[in-house]
Amino acid sequence: MGQHQITTRVFARSSEASESARRRRAAGRLEGWVSIAVNAVVGAIKLIAGLVIGSISLVADAVHSFSDMVTSAVVIWGFSAAARPSDRQHPFGHGRIESIAALVIAVLLLVAALEFAIASLGRLFAPQEVTASWVLLGVLAVTVVAKEWLARFALRLGRSIDSTALRADAWHHRSDVLATAAVIVALVGARLGVSWLDGAAGLVVAGVLGWTGVMLVTEAADPLIGAAPPPELVDGIRSVALTIPGVEAVHDVIVHRYGGLLITSLHIEVAASNDAMACHELAEQVEEALMTRFGGWAVVHVDPVDRAHPLYGEVEGFLVERLGAGETAATFHDLRLVGREAPCYVIFDLKAAPEEGARLQEELVRELKARFPQVAKVMINLEPGWVY
Repeated sequence: MGQHQITTRVFARSSEASESARRRRAAGRLEGWVSIAVNAVVGAIKLIAGLVIGSISLVADAVHSFSDMVTSAVVIWGFSAAARPSDRQHPFGHGRIESIAALVIAVLLLVAALEFAIASLGRLFAPQEVTASWVLLGVLAVTVVAKEWLARFALRLGRSIDSTALRADAWHHRSDVLATAAVIVALVGARLGVSWLDGAAGLVVAGVLGWTGVMLVTEAADPLIGAAPPPELVDGIRSVALTIPGVEAVHDVIVHRYGGLLITSLHIEVAASNDAMACHELAEQVEEALMTRFGGWAVVHVDPVDRAHPLYGEVEGFLVERLGAGETAATFHDLRLVGREAPCYVIFDLKAAPEEGARLQEELVRELKARFPQVAKVMINLEPGWVY
């Protein structure tokens, strides 16, 4: 490959990465500013109404709406910071700041939940008379529709760029929908003479906030501590690699995500008859296909496999039958047989549950030697849990 081709490829990858970062920042800022505008109006309506009728649950719900403005500001900050280019201290960029922003949102929700729970308990044990007109209840119903639209808007944007921060903000909006619905129930109950429903509805608001906060803490923390990639992403990587003619199997997929930047490595099995140059070209074709489909960066390792070996079919069939099938069954790959005449070696990688890997490894070594007298040595590499 010539110098011009190499330069063009590197420039194209850099341009795609920059465009992806700009697109993510634009989506995050759009969602943030739209959320701030909608929540300012909704929160003002609820606060005025809550103060006029003296409803603790409605005032709490108004503060909840205003807190959505703070979280949306966090979203804007998070996406702006995450879009900063990589530097010497952060060679993979700053994309995980999105997850930090989502974590901040979750913590704010948990703090609000605690405050509302304390206030609502006081109102529950000392209920006050609360009245609300049907017109006011209708206005609150409109705010529910507005916040549900905002939640769906944030979810659509979050799914389009696969952003935890936007999904977190969407759930923040949706928790407001549920909380306001609980307030409406409380106010209707008050009109019917059940005054304690106001404090109870406040507790429902606190519960919704707390539940949402805990859920978002988990979702936001997962990328920071190295959560497993989604199965559909791993399947997609395998599918793309297998579309390249000459690639016979794919294994040892490793995925790292830094916000919108995806770093992928994997092994491909190719026919052992390929020369070094052909193997290198196949690897580069797979890398290009993956980066075109998923963006980011991909590195491919080539495993030549000699399926024409006289014992290959028998050994492969034995392993398939021995390990069985199903989602929890152990699997093998990269099966190699070294030496066409006795003695020969059998080498392969084994992926099994941690608690049974060592035992299964010993059993397979013993059984393969007993089943195939030509095999003098069996080498089984146990794979770690973070490869797929």
